[in-house]
Amino acid sequence: MKIVICFFVAYTVFMVNSFAEEDNSLLFKTATEIAKSIREKRITSVEVVTKVNSQIQKYNKNYNAIVTLNTNAIADAKKADELLAQGKILGPLHGVPIVVKDSFKVQGIRTTSGYIELKDYIAEEDALVVKLLKEAGAIIIGKGNLPTLAMDMQTDNVVFGRTNNPWDISRTSGGSTGGDSVALAAGFAYLGFGSDLAGSLRIPTSFTGTFGLKTTYGIVSKNGHIPPLPTEVNGLHALAVMGPVARSIDDLRLALEIVTEPHKEDKTIIPIRKDIDKVNIKKLKIAWVDSFGDVPVQKEIRDNITKFVKKLESSGAQVTRIEPNGFNYVEVWETWGGFVGHQGGYDTSNFMRWMGDFFTKGVTKNIPMHRKIIGPISVPSYMELLNKQQKYITIMDNFLDEYDVWITPISSTTAFKHHKPSKALGNFNVYNDPILVDGKEVPYYIVTQAYTTIFSVTENPVLSMPIALDSNGLPIGIQVVAKRFQDFKLLDIGKVLNESADKMIYPLQKK
Repeated sequence: MKIVICFFVAYTVFMVNSFAEEDNSLLFKTATEIAKSIREKRITSVEVVTKVNSQIQKYNKNYNAIVTLNTNAIADAKKADELLAQGKILGPLHGVPIVVKDSFKVQGIRTTSGYIELKDYIAEEDALVVKLLKEAGAIIIGKGNLPTLAMDMQTDNVVFGRTNNPWDISRTSGGSTGGDSVALAAGFAYLGFGSDLAGSLRIPTSFTGTFGLKTTYGIVSKNGHIPPLPTEVNGLHALAVMGPVARSIDDLRLALEIVTEPHKEDKTIIPIRKDIDKVNIKKLKIAWVDSFGDVPVQKEIRDNITKFVKKLESSGAQVTRIEPNGFNYVEVWETWGGFVGHQGGYDTSNFMRWMGDFFTKGVTKNIPMHRKIIGPISVPSYMELLNKQQKYITIMDNFLDEYDVWITPISSTTAFKHHKPSKALGNFNVYNDPILVDGKEVPYYIVTQAYTTIFSVTENPVLSMPIALDSNGLPIGIQVVAKRFQDFKLLDIGKVLNESADKMIYPLQKK
């Protein structure tokens, strides 16, 4: 009898532990996998949403990734299950819970963009990308945190506070799509959606070990994104793009297929090829660098990029350490700042802009991407910016005619300790204190924007993907850059490259 009882107890413990492991692994499946499980009725949308909500309730207090929950998520999941029982499938994300950055309007849900004056703003309609994701069956589980009006490379604001990195809560998640990236790394959602002007998708995905896609400019609608504020005229007609965050490249592709669909609400969207390209690594020509423009990069990042590229070479790829000929990084950085200054402050008088420039020159003189943000603007200077952009788009795409992709760092460091601003100018944080890169003091914005703003100007699609962990157990990410409008081809190539990268096992995935 004792043997039977002991066997029963052991079996029960085994089953409980097995269920716990299965339950935990469910949270870290890809969106593609979980959507398939729901469609095949191996699990219900209600079960998935309930498990995700439980994970958020348990761990979000540590990370502050989700700032507003969708209180109708369970009801939405029940409806998805009812439709499925009737043989109706809304789309490839039927019943799958996702998160969207709090800069996207979601009908009936608070949308603040981290801005105190919008703390009670309830959107009356969905942003177009949100509408497309919902039409594909996605359930919005909640809104991801961001810095005020998405204007920082860390995620913190006076409305909701700071977002912490799940790999080490003493470190930043990056910004501005920090909440979404942490949500994916923590098992709070199966897909995220954010925006990128200076690296706002690439920095946080790199810091959290997730995948992100900065799309080619113009292929995804910006309608319903804040900024601009709901009462403002939209001045953002260059640089800023929308894109997905995920735990797999397959999920980035799935999201991209959904949000690049033509839509009657925005006929300015540029259509692109969606064919699946069969990629043979032995036929790939890969350009790479471990730094450019004399911007320091942490040795561990450089060493791991070199190691990764050598793996690609040993798999048969042709790899070349090279940069585009005639590419003046300083001029491109200044062009980025000029666009931001003209678009973000088009309604500020030149007198006020001159005053601002006078008092901030001491801060911006060593930061080329900021030298032309604050000063006076004019139509001729804007035309000059457009001409420079055209020049560097041409140089970059000519370079990428010779190579399938270009691999570069994303930032000078992996996720750094939370870094306090020195002061604020309106809604914009100013950082005078440098960040240490292997013991060397480097300005905050050089560390976080030097490697990303280049491709905002040239409009190229950029895949952000993790390749390894550093000695502190923090993710190391790279940029994989392709020719404009080759977003799907980039993802197909990225999937092959990812076979040579270390697989990310997220902190909560181990518990």
